[in-house]
Amino acid sequence: MRYSLAWRKWGLCIGTAICAAGAWAQAFPSKPVTIVVPYAPGGPTDITARRVGELMAKNLGTAVLIENRPGAATTLAAAYIARAPKDGYTLFMAPGTTTSVNPYIYRRLSYKPEEFAPISIVSRLPFGVVAAPDFPAKNMQEFIAWAKAKPGGVSYGTTGTGSLTNIIGEWMGRTLGVKMVEVPYKGTAAAYADLMGGRIDVNIEVMSSAIGMHQAGKLRILGIMSEERAAQIPDVATLREAGYPNLVAYTNFGLLAPAGTPAPVINRLHQAVVAAVATPDFAAKLAAGGETAVSSASPKQFGELLHAEYVHWGAIVKPMNLALD
Repeated sequence: MRYSLAWRKWGLCIGTAICAAGAWAQAFPSKPVTIVVPYAPGGPTDITARRVGELMAKNLGTAVLIENRPGAATTLAAAYIARAPKDGYTLFMAPGTTTSVNPYIYRRLSYKPEEFAPISIVSRLPFGVVAAPDFPAKNMQEFIAWAKAKPGGVSYGTTGTGSLTNIIGEWMGRTLGVKMVEVPYKGTAAAYADLMGGRIDVNIEVMSSAIGMHQAGKLRILGIMSEERAAQIPDVATLREAGYPNLVAYTNFGLLAPAGTPAPVINRLHQAVVAAVATPDFAAKLAAGGETAVSSASPKQFGELLHAEYVHWGAIVKPMNLALD
């Protein structure tokens, strides 16, 4: 595998930092910490980063600032973090795709997964299949029967070729035995407009964008790609319940630092993240949008999760033969 040796090294990177542990533990932090978000302000990731940053600031005793560096499927922000000082003051609120999908699909990736030191996962958010309220199918069983009988395949909206919504749509089509025809969009607003106008059949969407509209009757979630039904939409069955136990898909968000950041600093940041994520108000706000607050038992455990995700999505992405610049 392309990065197999590098990933093994990455899992050890936080344990091999050369530093005086006592001195680092006493000195950090001595100034504000910045969390870089790879998306524009106001989106779900930005909001979650600001919430966790505010709580981490209380634990660390210093300000935690948010800096937005959107663009190029998170690669701009990732490359910036990979080259940032290895001192714990510049962190990355990274979606799992940065290290699990991008390495497979970009010809000239401007960073490598081993250039990051894992701190902790912060949240996970499931995907689902959504349709207009008047769509002929009301659930996934009905959708599958409808899709198999539809000439020309099922059109589905994505956030762009190579995005996780595109990859999940293709994977779902292969698994269900249904032809899925991607229609890429630059933003969710245009995709929803075409969905409601009947110009595309369904969207593959994260639940934070869909739950409120489903509850208001503005769209219909046909199925959710989680292990269990979401408490906010108990009427929506999982794809597991529809007979497809492998169709489970989440986007994970977690904090990374530049590789080589001293282990005591990583551990101190990990403590702050764990305390923030355990705050009931933080978990409740995320849950309202179908997002689950979760932390890693250790930075090493988070690194192991990222590697497992890299292997999992690689098996799904490789047959697509994507090669993006």
